[in-house]
Formats: sequence, C-alpha cells, structure tokens
Amino acid sequence: MFDNIKNLIKTKGFELKDMLKKINIVWLESMITDEQMKELKELARQNAIAENSYAPLQEQINNIYSEMEAMKAEIKKLKGETGEVTEPEEPVETEEYPAFVQPTGAHDAYKIGDKITYNGKKYICKLDNCVWAPDVYPAGWEEVVETDIEENTDEAKQTVTNEEG
Repeated sequence: MFDNIKNLIKTKGFELKDMLKKINIVWLESMITDEQMKELKELARQNAIAENSYAPLQEQINNIYSEMEAMKAEIKKLKGETGEVTEPEEPVETEEYPAFVQPTGAHDAYKIGDKITYNGKKYICKLDNCVWAPDVYPAGWEEVVETDIEENTDEAKQTVTNEEG
C-alpha cells in the first residue's frame, strides 16, 4: 500500500487535502506504519501543485485583490488633487433589501437581521451564517409582507392637518 500511495504522489495529480486524508485513513487501518505515514505526508506536501489544491482559495484571493484595487482607485478619486479626503458629490445609496447573492462560505454568509430581495419578495434572515436561498431553506428566512400602514399614516396626517387648518 505504501508504494502505491508513494507512486500516486509522484504523479502530482492530486489535491493535497484529499491525499492527506487518504494517508490518514490508510494509517488508521494499520496498512502503513507511523514512519511511512510521516514520509508520505511529507512527500505529498512537497509534490502538491498549488493549482490542484488551492484553486478555490486562489480565486477568492484574486477577487479580494480586485476589490482592493477598486477601493484604492475610489480613495484616490475621493482625495482629489489636494490629497485630502473629500466628500463624494452624490451620497451612495444602499438598497434596504439588496438582491440575494449566493454566499460561497461562512465568510460572506448572511447574519440574523440581514435583508434581501429574492424572486421579487423581501426577506429578513433569521439564522446566523445562512448560506441558503429562501426557497432552499425557508426556516432561515422570514418573508416581509408589505402593509399599507405607511400610506394610511400619511393619509391620516393629511386628514388631521386639513381638519385643523
């Protein structure tokens, strides 16, 4: 078994995380010795190709880098000629219920109280670290039902003002 795994590692066509897990399993099943397990793990770490093992992580790093570059450009724009930070000409409005974006993991998962719009409906998150859409895991979301309270309040104020005036 030791030689088979060693030959597989030399091909470099593996994902490091998976290979280390397989080595542990073979070791736990007493198919290799402690020394062989240590040797295989070291060999796997030496022969791992980053693109095979960390592609999703590298993708995240690239996205973060792009966002940082965009922020740097925005900061330079705000500083203007003087080098001092100036207020933007138009305030940036954030949507109260932005469109749902599928989280890729815990780092960008929704938290309790987060608001979203999904398939034309508004929702509030009821679960920390929620990565599911409202139709996939309805228990994680509460649909917001719009009422006419605001409109009625405005009409009531108008009526009171007219009656007083």
